[in-house]
Amino acid sequence: MGIRLLDINLVNFCNENFKNYKYILQKLYEYKKIVIEENEKMNLIGKSTIENFDQRHLLDCIQLIKYLPNKEKIHMDIGTGAGLPGIILSIIGYKNVHLVDKSPKKSSFLEKCKLRLDLDYKVHNKAISDLTDLNVDYITARAFASIEKVIFLTRKIIHKHTKFILLKGKSYLSELQIINQKKYFWEAYSSITSDDSKIILLEHK
Repeated sequence: MGIRLLDINLVNFCNENFKNYKYILQKLYEYKKIVIEENEKMNLIGKSTIENFDQRHLLDCIQLIKYLPNKEKIHMDIGTGAGLPGIILSIIGYKNVHLVDKSPKKSSFLEKCKLRLDLDYKVHNKAISDLTDLNVDYITARAFASIEKVIFLTRKIIHKHTKFILLKGKSYLSELQIINQKKYFWEAYSSITSDDSKIILLEHK
C-alpha cells in the first residue's frame, strides 16, 4: 500500500533501474515513515523538507547508483546523519556499507533502522578521524563538509584508488578550485532532483 503514496518520479526511477523495484519502494516507504516519526524527537532532516521528502531525500540519494557500479566494494557514508545516502545504498543492495556519525542519538537511530528494516550495514559512532582500521573503496557525503575537509578527514582510511562521490550544492565550484589539481581528478554531474545540485566524482590521479 505504501508504494502508492510515493512520488511518481521516485517510483519511475526504481521501476527503470531495479528488477526488485517493489521491494525497494516498500523499504523506502518504511524508512521514510521512521525518519519522519523520529524527526519529532531529534533533528534528522530539516522540517521544511518533509513535504518533498521523496524527491529531496530518497530520489536525491538513490540516483547515486549510476556512479557506484560495484555493490561488493567497501562503501562508507560519512556524517551520515539520518542515513542519507548510506541507508538508501543498503536498501538497494550494496553489501558492505559503513555509516559514520559521531552523534550517539543519530547512531542509535541508524541501529534502529537497521533492525526495523532488516538491513545489513555497520554503524560507527565516532569521529571520522578516529577511524583507522578500514581501507575504503567509495566514500559518500551529503550536506556534510567542504570537499577539502572530506579529503582531509578520510586520509587514514583511503587508498590510491578510492573514489569520492559527493552531493554538493551551489558552492561546489568554489570548493573544487582549492583542490590540488595535480593530485586529484574530478568530474561534476547534474543532479536529477535540482538544477542547483551537483554530484562530484573525485579520485587520485
